[in-house]
Amino acid sequence: MPPGTPEATWGDPAHFHGYAGAGDAAIWTGVALDAYALRFAATGTEADYARMERKVRQLLALFDVTGVPGYLARHHWGQIEPGPSPTPDHIVDHRGVDHRDHAFPLDRLEDPPAAYAAEGVTPMWHGNPSIDQYTGPMVSFPLVYGLLRDDALKARIATHITCYLKRLDRIEVRNVQANPDVLNALQAFLGGGRLALDPGDIDLTAVDTAVGYVLRQVNDASADDLDLGCPADIALQPSRVIDLSDNLFLARLLELASDLMSRDSPRPWGIDHFYGPNIRGGDAVHLMHLAAMASWFTGDPQYRRFFHDELVGRLQTLRVAATAGALDVPDWCRAFYGGHITYPAFWSLINLLDDPALTDPLRAAMHTEFELRERGNLDDLKFDLMYAATAPAEHAAAAEAARARARATFAVLGGNGGVLDDPRRSYALPADRVLAEWPEGTALRCPSPEERAACEEGVTLLGVRIPGEPITRPCTGGPAECVLADDTCADALSDAPLPPPLRGFTDFLWQRSPFDVGHGGNGGFEQSPGLDLIEPYWLARHTGVITEGEGLVLAWEDTGACEE
Repeated sequence: MPPGTPEATWGDPAHFHGYAGAGDAAIWTGVALDAYALRFAATGTEADYARMERKVRQLLALFDVTGVPGYLARHHWGQIEPGPSPTPDHIVDHRGVDHRDHAFPLDRLEDPPAAYAAEGVTPMWHGNPSIDQYTGPMVSFPLVYGLLRDDALKARIATHITCYLKRLDRIEVRNVQANPDVLNALQAFLGGGRLALDPGDIDLTAVDTAVGYVLRQVNDASADDLDLGCPADIALQPSRVIDLSDNLFLARLLELASDLMSRDSPRPWGIDHFYGPNIRGGDAVHLMHLAAMASWFTGDPQYRRFFHDELVGRLQTLRVAATAGALDVPDWCRAFYGGHITYPAFWSLINLLDDPALTDPLRAAMHTEFELRERGNLDDLKFDLMYAATAPAEHAAAAEAARARARATFAVLGGNGGVLDDPRRSYALPADRVLAEWPEGTALRCPSPEERAACEEGVTLLGVRIPGEPITRPCTGGPAECVLADDTCADALSDAPLPPPLRGFTDFLWQRSPFDVGHGGNGGFEQSPGLDLIEPYWLARHTGVITEGEGLVLAWEDTGACEE
């Protein structure tokens, strides 16, 4: 679609080919629900309530299709024999399947698509959900729970969230300090000279028992011993223990590593994802967040005890949360999406709690770990708004600066083909154009030898080399590359975040690098749903950062009886 194409053309179903990004449907359905909930909170109209409730049901369907309480599908679709899709309204296509794909009966859906019931269509769901997929419902469900009028809908939310928490198996790696090889590898893996702890931070490398909570994968190999119902209680005792003072620890550790890497092959004890609440700051917050919403949704005291006694008490998760931004990774190998799935959990948890003894440390961590380290220098619109709404009172100036950044970003955020009111599409963005149009004073930067080593060297764990991520390639003579000492090249990055019009097309702008100079494209054949604008916009409206548009809402209009 060329820039400036009228909506009547690009919105015509005749021009629609199919869906992209289905594997991330759970997180983006949750982000869409965030936007709709905040929109209803800002407008209060029945039209916006109906939109929000419909999206709640769509998100719950991603749990319901699995038939396993608390287990989330990444997406569902209708499988057909090779050939064209019979409908543009749903994902109905032919593709290869593996151990993560499962057929399901239509009665698991309260409102199944008609396309799924058509002859030759097999309804399927795709599993192997990662932590980022769960952050979709985990952030949006607390937003909508108090707004919903349907008690049955609220009960479905409570069931899936609490069953997910109770479904997590506990694993413990004990006597870490007794094995210097593992301890040294752990220190290298966590830091490698890059673990920047603040004075008073908990020493993550001094932990003697590492606790993990893992989600076991639903697959054919695990069907015999995996409980597919809703467990009665949170796992407080480990189902697997690896004692590093035991002579057999290496075999057990390698078996656990294989289970953690079971995405591409089924294993009886395959693991979809894990939380390390006493060794990783983000995981500490994710589990506190999960326990807090389970307690609010149900009132069951086991969730409150788990939050206070086990997490905050024994595992010291409030202190661990204060290290969420301590790992300093060079921008050339930095996973920018990691921060994006973590700071919304901080924001949501702070809003769920009403005890300053809990919220004050979380607000302080949002400032020190994200505003000062992880996110405040990225011109991340979503983060700026969430930070401004949760910043400690003593950092009011920083909060106002974040609001100012947000307003400036809104002014230029829109279509990336030169037409601001267009959708964002997959247009090419050559590096030479970025260099010609970027803000005055912006410059290119290249990785230092230390930064390259931090990305590429990796670590050695018990004699097994775990490689890093290569950041070099053969040189092309392009305008934005760095020629390194060994005559290989790395991509040059900008030394300041680029404005949105000079950032490449992507699924969600705020989880990608703002420093990349130049991107490929395919002429606009792919179009973004625009959640990276819609969600922050309604957050800004709800929190008063944007006041334009107040009083202008979509509402139902009574036009009288329908006439044929």
